[in-house]
Amino acid sequence: MSGSSTRSSPRADGGTIGAMAVHVDASLPVHPLTVDDLAAMVKAGILGEDDRVELLDGVLVEMSPQGEAHAYVIRELLAQIAAVVLEAGLRLSIQSPLNVVSPISQPEPDLAVVPAGGWDAHAAQALLVIEVSMTSRAIDLGRKTAIYAAAGIPDYWVLDLTNRRLVVHRDPVDDRYETVRAFTDADAVTAARLPLTIAVRDLLPPARARPTAADG
Repeated sequence: MSGSSTRSSPRADGGTIGAMAVHVDASLPVHPLTVDDLAAMVKAGILGEDDRVELLDGVLVEMSPQGEAHAYVIRELLAQIAAVVLEAGLRLSIQSPLNVVSPISQPEPDLAVVPAGGWDAHAAQALLVIEVSMTSRAIDLGRKTAIYAAAGIPDYWVLDLTNRRLVVHRDPVDDRYETVRAFTDADAVTAARLPLTIAVRDLLPPARARPTAADG
């Protein structure tokens, strides 16, 4: 494991400080954090429930701040798919932990369509996962793709705000997707497991409203 991660530490007043970059030497043995470790850190107050971090491959990774364009896209996604999801007896998980059946990963996708579940467990067995990305594009199209594929998630969408496209991943095999296709704002996309067709242009901010680096 190499690269950088982020970490929050408790303050004297009981809160947590902001994220700090931590550079890891690839030659050093590293003990990955687990999902259980993460839950214990939240319970102990080392991390707050509102801290914007997610666990990917045993490393706490800072999540990008949500700018205006990112928030706009989330609102449009909800408007487009909420009725279909509820009619199918499913639920929407919004920017919340997702159980991907991994001891060292617990991503928090922007949106996931999941079966109705109990109050005492994180959502699991997602039928569709959607990430809205700009500065997070490398992670969303990289490690998260492998994590979601390994979990068997059949339909993974990355809405790339910078390039105004929707990248759709399907047919998971091991830690990769056999089918990956990019759709432009002239296209429409039909979900793999839902009676849902969406025009890509309806999810994107107007072309004149260029997203900023704060838009995730």
